[in-house]
Amino acid sequence: MSEKDIKDAIKEKKIVIGSKSVIKNVKNNLLNSVFYAENCNEDLLAQLKHYSKISGVEIKKFDGTSENLGELCAKPFNILVIGIKK
Repeated sequence: MSEKDIKDAIKEKKIVIGSKSVIKNVKNNLLNSVFYAENCNEDLLAQLKHYSKISGVEIKKFDGTSENLGELCAKPFNILVIGIKK
């Protein structure tokens, strides 16, 4: 998935923002994929990888920081993790 795919998911309202919400949705197998920012902390990344392995959700590194991901999602705050709903 590219930035275009993320933008399309935003338009279709198929996006989950924030680590707690994303992890909850991964646990419930409600997401197709998860994107994390380059500056995502190691503990959160380990949690994401653990739960995504169990539920079979694809996890990808976003080519940019949390600030870049926040800008892409048109939010006035930094975003470490987003999920794309099924």
